[in-house]
Amino acid sequence: MGASESQPAAAAQPQPAEAPKQQKWDEMKDETFKEEVRKSAQGFKNLVQKNKVMIFSATYCSYCTVAKKTLEDLGTQFQSYEVNKEGQEGEMMMNIVQAVTGNRMVPAIFICGQIVPGGGSGLKHLATSGQLGEILGQCCEGDQTCSQYDKYSLH
Repeated sequence: MGASESQPAAAAQPQPAEAPKQQKWDEMKDETFKEEVRKSAQGFKNLVQKNKVMIFSATYCSYCTVAKKTLEDLGTQFQSYEVNKEGQEGEMMMNIVQAVTGNRMVPAIFICGQIVPGGGSGLKHLATSGQLGEILGQCCEGDQTCSQYDKYSLH
């Protein structure tokens, strides 16, 4: 064959009967993904709104450990979601955390639905300055332990 001649491209193109099947499969995968995102977003919303203090955490994270210890030292009840123990759901939850906060890192700490800037170190700073007790008191009707509120979890 010369330089101006070419092979027929039919072998590289899907057969007309296969194209609709592939398109339908892609649409199903897209819908499944959208449903997983909606489910994770609703789970995130429920966790943050139904817990006075919510921490998105990982078991290997030292800053997460500091944050939990800080709250435990105050006697504050909190709920944690260990993203590394939840497999694909944990990955999707981190996608939601990133979409909401602009950061993909743990700990992501919420008190009365508001993000604590600086994560674990930010929480520790609030505790040492005395502001954390005030914030928790405002959030939990004067009780910095928030013990009168039920914990909510996805499982």
